[in-house]
Amino acid sequence: MTGDARPTAFVTGAAGFIGSELVKLLVARGHQVFGLARCSEAAERVRRAGAVPVMGDLLEPGQWQDEAATDWVFHLPPNRMRWPRATWRRTRSIARARVSMDAHLLDAVAASATRRIVYVADTSVYGATGPRPITEDRPPRPSARGRRLMPALDRVDGYVIAGMPIVTAFPGWVYGNGSWFRERIIDPVMAGRRVLQFGKTGRWVSPIHVEDCVRALVHLAEHGEAGGRYFLVNSDPIRMREFAGTFARLANRPLRVWLMPAAVTRLVVDPVLAEYIQADAVFSNIRLRGIGFRFQYPTLEQGLQHVIGALHE
Repeated sequence: MTGDARPTAFVTGAAGFIGSELVKLLVARGHQVFGLARCSEAAERVRRAGAVPVMGDLLEPGQWQDEAATDWVFHLPPNRMRWPRATWRRTRSIARARVSMDAHLLDAVAASATRRIVYVADTSVYGATGPRPITEDRPPRPSARGRRLMPALDRVDGYVIAGMPIVTAFPGWVYGNGSWFRERIIDPVMAGRRVLQFGKTGRWVSPIHVEDCVRALVHLAEHGEAGGRYFLVNSDPIRMREFAGTFARLANRPLRVWLMPAAVTRLVVDPVLAEYIQADAVFSNIRLRGIGFRFQYPTLEQGLQHVIGALHE
């Protein structure tokens, strides 16, 4: 790809919330980073993060595939929360698209000297967990959302069996100054608007600060076992409502809530999404910690203090 002697990395989803933070970390560690971008706006975000933009679309084969053969490959396929209302046709279409995107990337690097591929998957393939954390060894029991993604994950297992050096990461609820957390928590709290909450108590979830998430992804590239699966989450699960409550308290702002009863949620939200946002999703990080990873922000309180500090800056 280049005569530069620095280690190289290729990142899909490089313009996104997690992807852009990952690019910044890799660049800071001395990697030459190439980031896939679908449009000029995404390319500019990739460039600002410090990577070389590579124009292309995971859904379409093209010259971008030649740039993917790097030392490390980080695959963050798109996983939009705002899907249209579920139909079997749309479900099959989403499943086919994910399989196609993965194949375009993984087939392109299959014969290369890539040392590690970190594949970022979705915890919804494990389904509702209950309030006690599960490990990666529990067989998946996918929710309706997860069933859209299972065919792709099954194909990834096939690539692993074929000998590709893939490590699969399952981030929990990734928060920070951006993406869903900016839109649904930071902006309404700081503006005095209501924060939408589902149900009286909210479900149990496993959070992780975005900076810890990207550090964990790089740690997996260095120390993760090929063929292994790893949950990227803090040690302490929280109620979903704690995101807004803790942020408002630390920001010294009043918390105003728009409570949507659980019985109403399915009437106003896509049933697939309603099932996902109401079910407990609690995961153990014992395997991640077992390969030496340590958190900068091990609790939600510490992580949100950092977020608020960044807002003041």
